[in-house]
Amino acid sequence: MRPLQDEQGRRWQVVLGKESWGTLVLIFTPVADGEPRTSVLASETMRAATAELDTMSDDDLRARLRDSRPWT
Repeated sequence: MRPLQDEQGRRWQVVLGKESWGTLVLIFTPVADGEPRTSVLASETMRAATAELDTMSDDDLRARLRDSRPWT
């Protein structure tokens, strides 16, 4: 889990997840009110996804959050 603050000052938690068809994603969960959001990762294994997340800067994550979609 990784904390993140967006440009508006909202706090989020970022975790790795897997869609029902196996695609690995970032899941952005707001600390306060709001809906979770997801962003697809290029990684094909959980180990690679963990490394991908670990190398992302906060600015990278904010960009992913801006381009994310609602998690359903």
